[in-house]
Amino acid sequence: MVGCEEAVFQSVGHALHVSFLVCSMPAGQVSPTAVLVDKLVKENHVWDALPVAPSSMVNFHGLSPLEVRGQCAQVLSMVDHHLHVAERDAIRAMYGRQVVKAGGVRGVAAYCEPVLSSAGEYAQYVAWHVFMSTAQRDGVTQGAISDKFHSPLAAVKRDVATVRRYGLNLHSRACSELHGRFSRGGLIPMC
Repeated sequence: MVGCEEAVFQSVGHALHVSFLVCSMPAGQVSPTAVLVDKLVKENHVWDALPVAPSSMVNFHGLSPLEVRGQCAQVLSMVDHHLHVAERDAIRAMYGRQVVKAGGVRGVAAYCEPVLSSAGEYAQYVAWHVFMSTAQRDGVTQGAISDKFHSPLAAVKRDVATVRRYGLNLHSRACSELHGRFSRGGLIPMC
């Protein structure tokens, strides 16, 4: 059983957030300049007088950068292989970046299409409105969706609420499914 101090991540949401972020960045080696700077800092005891930093919320203690990516890839693999397709899409829409997020949003839009007032491109616009950040949402307002698709604003608001509710329910189901797997695997604490 993994205790609170030994677990890599604090919760399922934390594991998903960090893993999607780490895996969205290119894997790379440390540059020769960074190695030289690190060596000089250690030799000259530059940081010795500074107080010790508080512990991080992520426990990568003793793991190499490649092993960290491996832990994050394990999280993404569990999302890909152990969740229902709609749950996986909701996770990708919420935590993914760029192409991964776009695929998740399209998947949630397709899943919700039968219960929306319109289908196709309209469903995708509504889903994007739900999963975009506030800054990204500029120009993709509910009013703009209403105007573009000649749909009543009330219907757009209802559809946005529906996609949001479905997305949150799918996310909740996915996190419940992943919680046991992550805790048994030592990724999150059992406490």
